[in-house]
Order: sequence, then structure tokens, then C-alpha cells
Amino acid sequence: MIQGRFVALLMLFLAAPTLARACVCSKAPPGMCPGLQKDDVAFVGTVIAAENVLPDPNSPATPAVVRFHFRINERFAGENTPEIDIFAGGDDGDCAFYFKQGEQYLVFPNRSEDGRLFATICSGTRPAIEGRAIIPQLRAMRNGNQVASVFGVLRRSNPPMLAPPDDPDDPLPNIKLKLRSKDDRFATSTDGNGIYTFYDVHAGQYQFTANLPVRMELTQKTLNGPLPTFKIPNGACYEYNVDALPTGRIHGSVRGPDGKPLANASVELYRAGAYEDSRPGLWGFQGPKGDFEFDHVGPGEYILVFNRGNRKDPNSPFPRAFYPGAADLSTATPIALKDGQQLLKADIRLKEEDGYPTREIRVKLKWKNGRPPGEVYVTAKAADGENPAARKVGEDVYEFTLLESAKYSISAWEDLDPSRRNIHRGKDDACEDPSRMDSAAVGVDGSDSDTKEITLTLAAPECPAAPSQPPTQSSSTQ
Repeated sequence: MIQGRFVALLMLFLAAPTLARACVCSKAPPGMCPGLQKDDVAFVGTVIAAENVLPDPNSPATPAVVRFHFRINERFAGENTPEIDIFAGGDDGDCAFYFKQGEQYLVFPNRSEDGRLFATICSGTRPAIEGRAIIPQLRAMRNGNQVASVFGVLRRSNPPMLAPPDDPDDPLPNIKLKLRSKDDRFATSTDGNGIYTFYDVHAGQYQFTANLPVRMELTQKTLNGPLPTFKIPNGACYEYNVDALPTGRIHGSVRGPDGKPLANASVELYRAGAYEDSRPGLWGFQGPKGDFEFDHVGPGEYILVFNRGNRKDPNSPFPRAFYPGAADLSTATPIALKDGQQLLKADIRLKEEDGYPTREIRVKLKWKNGRPPGEVYVTAKAADGENPAARKVGEDVYEFTLLESAKYSISAWEDLDPSRRNIHRGKDDACEDPSRMDSAAVGVDGSDSDTKEITLTLAAPECPAAPSQPPTQSSSTQ
């Protein structure tokens, strides 16, 4: 089949605000175009029925399977039948593609060992409207006509979760495009549906560019910066759908009562009117540099929130707050962004009276019989709320920020260097070296301000005692 339809890497698929499905698909570079093969199945069809296929009663652990019955609207490969059954689920797990009854799809199923055809999100199966670039190429393959080397759709788009509620499928028509390698230049334009095709492209490493309207740029939704280059061989048929995103940017910092940025803070961005406490937004993180940034944000009004989940986190010990520092949505100020605007001071300022009381504790490490080479880890597990992050402040000395309202279990371990073989803990070297050393856990109450420091001792497991030997029997001959 078409090489490009197998090129996918889907790390997180959000089926609904409260349901996430994770699927890792194989990632392969563009290759030679194999065309339509004898055993391939590919068609555009409409789902006319769906039913659950119960697991085998003799194997209750067998994953459930759904059977979708299709009326075939256009066939590209496979048996000449007016209808067909496609299955989803079973061993495909999170990679299964589930269809909606009454809707039309472009389907590339895979055949299982028992002969049934299964659909997955890794094979290129999609709603038919999303196949408008590849469908003409499938027709060309079926009819023995020339197939494009590189083809796809150029669309106006938005970052994930920031599209307006009535956002249309918005192809960009009549845009001039170029493919450039160190040796070749190819040019074309999108048609009225945003579809483009490049024919007879030679092997090479290519950069894709477009003459876009102002305040738009080519990029990938999940990556910063320009489109990466791609390499194709001679005889490719590579599907390459491209998004043109706005150039607006929101940059800021979550600042504590002292005006300094928090060391760790999570923020989320929403279109105004789309915020819900239980619904994730476009996520950003503020780390050691003390700032966060959202790229490719389109014009409109937005809600910015810190700590949406209202977690009790000692690393950023403040409850949920909306820009510019409001305690609830009703008093939040929407961020109004113009087309292409760079808003660089979207700071959320937290109030001291809203913060969770905290205190510091210092943890010192020591080793029984000396420290061996290896990697050291120190953790504090909270009985309530989030775990604090360890900060190394000296040689074998760490600090934690604790919530005064929580209790913690603090411990440490060391993964030992597997190449070392110089610790002998038993008589006559009877003991093997361990792979790690652990300390005993120490319980600490966040409200116990008198406990400002603890010491953790790491020790190798005790060497088992050597088995006692029976006394030697002597004999004499009379």
C-alpha cells in the first residue's frame, strides 16, 4: 500500500476530556511506492451497523471486539463485494480504530491470523474527508495511472485543544509550494481544496516551503520551529499533510508572593468559554528558567490557569489561580490576543495568604563501610498530596520542601556501578556484591518544625552466614 499511510507516531490520543488512550505506532521513513498488492484491502465505505463481539466464554480474559458492517462506496483493492465486515479491538488494544455508525471512512485494514480484517489508528484509516489527498492517488494506482511522488493537504490549523468551537476544516487554496534539495527544485500550488501534488521527484533530502499569508507559518502541531526536512527515494508515493499555524505567542511566568518565579509550575491554556476544572487544556511547564511559553496561538480570547487540578504540591505550594492571579474563573481576566501578537508578560502572581504552609527539611546520607560508586536517589513519599522534589545542596546532602499539613516517608537508595567488584562483605569473599543499597525509611511529620534534619544510612544487605560444616569423623584400624 501507500508508504506514507504507515508513517505515524501517536504518543497520546485523547478520545474525550476524561478518557485518554495511548498508542505507539511504528515510525518508518518514506520508501519505494509498492502500489496496490494482491492481498491488500482498501476502500471508502459507510458504517451501516455495529455490534459487540463478546469474548470467547472459554477464554474470559480475551479482549472484547467490535464488528462494524460497511457498505462499500468505492473500492481500491480487495474482493469485489458490496459490503464488508471490519473489526476493532482484541489484541490491538489502545491502537484500535472505532468507527461511528452512519459516517464514511477511508479504511486500510490489517488481516489477523484467523482471516478477519481489523482497523487500527496506525494503518492510515480515517474519516473519508481526511483522505481527500490520498484518494486520487489510490484511484491512480487502481487504474494504472501515474502516482504523485509527494502529496497532501495544506491546512490552516491551531495548536491542540485551542481551535475555536466552530473551527472548520480549513484548507488553504492557491498557495505556492516548493520542494528543495541540494540538487533539485520542484514547485506546485494547492488546488481549491488545499490539495497539492509533486510528480517525478528525485531521491533526496527535501525542505518543504510555502508562500503563506502574513502571520502564518508552517510547523508541526507538536513541535516548535520550522518543518523538519524529509528524505525520499526514487519512486516514492509519500503522503505529507502540512499545517499552517498562526504566529501568536503567549509568554509569562508564575510568580510567588516575593515576585520570584516558582521553580516548578504547570499552566494550561484554553479558549475563553471552554474552561472546565475536569477538562485538560493546552499544557505548559515552568521549570528552572522560570517561564512558560505557548507558541502558534491564534487571535481570540484565552483563559490561563495555574494548577488546574488544585493539587497540594509542595514544589509549588499554591492552589489553583487564573491569570493574572484570580482565585476563581469568575474574577479571571481573559487574555486578548491579536493575530500574530507576541504577548510576553502574561504573568500569574500568587498571593501569600493563599499559599499552603510549608517548611524545609535537610537530608544527609551516610554509608556503612564507605560509599561505593553508583547513582544515588532520594525520595519523599507524601501520605496526602504530591511528593516533593529533592534538591541537592551539598555533597550527599539534600533538601525537601514539605507541606505542614502532610506526613512523609523519606528514603534513599543507590544503584551501584555494575563494573565495580571491590566490596567484599563476607569471610573469604563468600558474598556477591549487591546491585543496589537501600536506607531504612524515616517518617517525618510536616507539622513537626523541630525536626529540621535527618540522616539516612545506606548499607548493603547482610551477608548470609556460611552453613556450618559437620565435624570431621576420624577412624582407626584396630
